[in-house]
Amino acid sequence: MGSLRRFLGVYYAYVFLFDFMLAYAIYTALFALEGLSIAQIGVLLAFWSASAIVLEMPSGALSDHFDRRWLLVAAPLIKALTFVCWAIAGGNFWLYGLGFLFWSAGQALQSGTREALLYERMATENRSAEFDKVLGRDNAAEGIGIGAGALVGGFVAQASMDWAVWLSIPPLLLGALLALGLRDSRPGRIAEAGERASYLSHIADAAGEFRRHADLRFVTVYMAAGLVVFELLEEFDQLYYLAMSVPIWSWGLLAAGVELIYALASLVAHRLAGRPWLAWALPLLGGTLLVVASLGDSPWYVLVLELAYVVVAPVAVLAEARFHHIMDGRSRATTTSALVMAENVVGIAATLLFGLLAQWLGILPAYGWAGLAMIPVAAWVIRGHRRGLRAID
Repeated sequence: MGSLRRFLGVYYAYVFLFDFMLAYAIYTALFALEGLSIAQIGVLLAFWSASAIVLEMPSGALSDHFDRRWLLVAAPLIKALTFVCWAIAGGNFWLYGLGFLFWSAGQALQSGTREALLYERMATENRSAEFDKVLGRDNAAEGIGIGAGALVGGFVAQASMDWAVWLSIPPLLLGALLALGLRDSRPGRIAEAGERASYLSHIADAAGEFRRHADLRFVTVYMAAGLVVFELLEEFDQLYYLAMSVPIWSWGLLAAGVELIYALASLVAHRLAGRPWLAWALPLLGGTLLVVASLGDSPWYVLVLELAYVVVAPVAVLAEARFHHIMDGRSRATTTSALVMAENVVGIAATLLFGLLAQWLGILPAYGWAGLAMIPVAAWVIRGHRRGLRAID
């Protein structure tokens, strides 16, 4: 019990530090202020998703094949190179793109690895039934890290955007040190080489998981084609703030506020288990709030936009937990990476479409169209429920 508590303490600290980035408060606005158009920013964000697609499955297979701890050490070190590139870019589109490539590489190394390590540790302690509760705390630690970084970053950026970028590096270095304490608990993982699965077999195992489990495919489409919309919209929020004439110093406060509430919603998500209708109701509510936010003519509408993100937090946690409960194979990190890859495939198309809409119609109407997209998502989930498929536990 004490060993698990210590592990979780280090784990949550690692998750917090991995996303405690001061640059989160300002980076898309930084690109715009240094001369990039909205369409160029959309291309960069799409490239971010595209590079993640290429790197996600190979990194997941690496995680299933080797000691996960060392991948978690490498991930923040690689991500730190993102901010080195951005700090010296000075408006150079290609350096911003290189920074996103490093971000994708670091994110890919830890995405499937992190959740697989956590689930397997809980299973080793015979507490996998509590995974949705622990995963909620994982999401909360991530959200608080983003919010705290944005809060500090907003004030730092008011004095110097460059410093907000440079100061995003030290938390990642500290996170790499903490990762040394995250021991991989898989039994026999350092057994004789001949007893281990081959590297490519993990990808085959992941494909088998999706063939066997219709619910796994359903949850994957739900998260990739539905919930991911809210995630990608956040990348454009600073442009929304600019359109609403929100002062830069308050951007961090806004981000910190929404992430704190998001964290609280994640913490209580496990209490909402057993209500499958929330899988369509909460995204539909979030979409309605996006439409309202798109009609805004004052900075107060920013609060409506932030609320749209908060209301989907519980179903995001429950869907992710269900994904892990359904899996039964040995290649958990690779299968999780397949989910992330699917999210990024949709993210590319959605980001490019949103960027073009924002360029053509304006940033506010584009948010409204994103909200309307939740209507077919809700209808599809209801149809799936009638066929016996569930998106959340």
